[in-house]
Amino acid sequence: MDTVQEYLEALQQQGEEALRGRVRHPVFIYPEKHGARGFSSYHTRMADRGAGSRIAGGGQEMRAYHVLAPPEDRSPTVKLLVGRGSEREYNIDHSTVSKRHAFILYDEQRKAYQLGDAGSTNGTLLNGQAVESGEPVYLRDGNVVSFGDCDYLFFTPDGFMELLKRLAAEGGR
Repeated sequence: MDTVQEYLEALQQQGEEALRGRVRHPVFIYPEKHGARGFSSYHTRMADRGAGSRIAGGGQEMRAYHVLAPPEDRSPTVKLLVGRGSEREYNIDHSTVSKRHAFILYDEQRKAYQLGDAGSTNGTLLNGQAVESGEPVYLRDGNVVSFGDCDYLFFTPDGFMELLKRLAAEGGR
């Protein structure tokens, strides 16, 4: 599955339990597919770099957003890597993204995800604020996360499921 709409259709056709079995890791969503030449200028400039920024769009627009998720056959792990290369759980083929750019950690005690920069060249931002290497920060559903010049909305598996259910309830609005 590539778009939020395809995940929404899977939810409606297969049910929540079946889809939860496939969405076991956090996901990042973004409004435009990147191709062989990298991300479009819209994708890399869509979020205001100020604190608390939000990616434009929602509702019907969000259905067309693309989903960046680890391959379904990846086993659950404590540390998920973000960077260029198919060996990364989140592969972002863009010149401003380092081969080993960032990581997502799961804090079992707090039942929460953290974002850490892995010493990337172009930095990692959370809602426009720099994430310092070696100092992971906690993530919440809907946070804007930037790897180099590429911006995404972050969702936990539960948060993504809630987003899909909200979009399904909105229907054609």
